[in-house]
Amino acid sequence: MTALSPGLDRALQRLSVEQGLAAEEARLDAICQGESEFELLAWQPMDRALVMPRRHERNEGFPEARHTLRKLGWPILFRATGGTPVPQCAEVINVTLALRCRVGSSAAHLEWGYHRLGNPWCEWLAALGVSDADLGSAPGAYCDGRFNVRIGGRKLVGTAQRWRRVRGCRDMALLVHGAMQVDGDPAELVGIVNAFQEAVGDPQRFLPGSHVALTQALPGLEVESVLPDLLHRLADREEAA
Repeated sequence: MTALSPGLDRALQRLSVEQGLAAEEARLDAICQGESEFELLAWQPMDRALVMPRRHERNEGFPEARHTLRKLGWPILFRATGGTPVPQCAEVINVTLALRCRVGSSAAHLEWGYHRLGNPWCEWLAALGVSDADLGSAPGAYCDGRFNVRIGGRKLVGTAQRWRRVRGCRDMALLVHGAMQVDGDPAELVGIVNAFQEAVGDPQRFLPGSHVALTQALPGLEVESVLPDLLHRLADREEAA
């Protein structure tokens, strides 16, 4: 069992999107350098940006799309994980785990990493009174995957992960991340992603009805007051790493 140490801050940090992405990278690097075995970070953007893998930059229509999004007030930033563009703004809370995994253990595979983040998240939602939280795909959602945290089949939390080698040994460093829309109208964020899709000439469009915000499922919830319990559940977990 991993106790929540003073270095694992349960306070929500307000950061620019650029700072938040850098803070996640710094926590993964701490694992890679052997300086830490477990890192936990929760942050909420103070600004907004559309964040995507750098491969989108190779698209012929990308310069025009970047100009269009900038005029809409959504600058484009890049992330190291895959998937499709994802909006980051004040309506989103990000939670990132970084931990050291021993090669050959049950921890050293993708599904373990997603369950390591997603199962406590679903348990937290159940404790808040959500009866139909689970992990799975949400067809029509942007950046859809097999391990979204869902409410009633709709995407609440998008998840992603990265693996790197720990310096000087065979152990691996895992970073697994969840981005949860806590309030606002999912249609507004879906509209921004679809604006990028249109500007870049990609025919794929995403559906507002495939997404849900936490306060739609739990009206009146004070998210920041209950967030420490989620972080505690993520930290205080029997490890198989």
